[in-house]
Amino acid sequence: MREGLAAVSRILDRLAHIVKSPGHPSGLSGGIDPLDRLRRAASRLSRRDGVERLVPVGACALLVLAAVVSSLPEVSPASAAARPTYATQFGAAGGAVPKAQFGAGDGPLAANFNDLYLGDGSIPNTLQNPGVGVDANTLLQTYTVQAGDTLGLIAGRFGLATSTVYWANKSQLPNPASIRVGQRLLIPPMDGLLVKVGAKDTLASLAAKYSVAAQDIVDVNNLPDATLMLGQTLLIPGASGGPMPTPKAGSGGTAGRTVSVGSWLWPVTGYSYISQYFWSGHHAIDIAAPYGAPVVAAVSGTVIFAGWRSYTGGGNVIWVMENGRLYTTYNHLSKWFVHAGQKISAGQRIGSIGTSGEATGPHLHFEVWTGYPWALGTVADAVNPCNYLAGC
Repeated sequence: MREGLAAVSRILDRLAHIVKSPGHPSGLSGGIDPLDRLRRAASRLSRRDGVERLVPVGACALLVLAAVVSSLPEVSPASAAARPTYATQFGAAGGAVPKAQFGAGDGPLAANFNDLYLGDGSIPNTLQNPGVGVDANTLLQTYTVQAGDTLGLIAGRFGLATSTVYWANKSQLPNPASIRVGQRLLIPPMDGLLVKVGAKDTLASLAAKYSVAAQDIVDVNNLPDATLMLGQTLLIPGASGGPMPTPKAGSGGTAGRTVSVGSWLWPVTGYSYISQYFWSGHHAIDIAAPYGAPVVAAVSGTVIFAGWRSYTGGGNVIWVMENGRLYTTYNHLSKWFVHAGQKISAGQRIGSIGTSGEATGPHLHFEVWTGYPWALGTVADAVNPCNYLAGC
């Protein structure tokens, strides 16, 4: 017990030394020091058998000690920098704010949360005027023409109609068959027409002009509202600039090929929309047109068959031999105006658009063969018609 009182006396001596140190802000350096009284009492008890007085004296000592410690102001070491206050961190001045400090060996939870910068609440104003910069040009891809390309082949790669690619590049293609190797073409994301907004254009007027729903224009172009900007480029879905110009004779329609290739005439008068291109499961092109629209000979030659062909699925067909080298077939006709053995000229009307045979709608199923059609019992000799048709 005496050892415990002696320990208390030593603690009181140390505390008294701190309180009486020069410059200490406690203000207890003069007068009667209550800690001296506690220290003397503890010393007397340690020299006598005062066990019965130990408990109340110890309790009083602890109370006095707690009161003194709580009255002491916080004192930072002289070398420590002042801690930035909350008001400083979130002030309007927007100056640099110190990052959270982690002591050596401290874990993430050791960070002082007063030092964490929570931001000033500002957000980049990217949505202040969302209409600015909304332009269909940002939706376009660019394709570089390769040797052997035609407009039809390029359009087919992207699942587009030939006319869509043509009208998107009209300014650099005065002749649909004039593409050249290395030329860069704009490719829209879907079939439609690119238009520039004029001074009098509105969403409603453009929708009425091209017979499309105004909401479709909004959706395709990601417009934030119905307000258009002068000079803005829009993609009008499903719209067309009209029939493609007739390719100039002898100009060629295939990049890097001879003039004779790609100079065949378009086989459906007034209609250029290709609803299905040549691919591994479809060795032909389908040209959509109204029932009864004129079908003309794409190239001069001799008719080798005209009539019904059930086993090919073509319905009413016309087969033409071109100079003994190539064969063309015209399928799903509603009428035919030629007969076997007849010589015909390019551009001559030979039939009408129909739905005969295996057809789901009026169109011309047009094929080109390097050998007699179906002679091998397969489509192995069928080649891509777009290699020969100008503007395909």
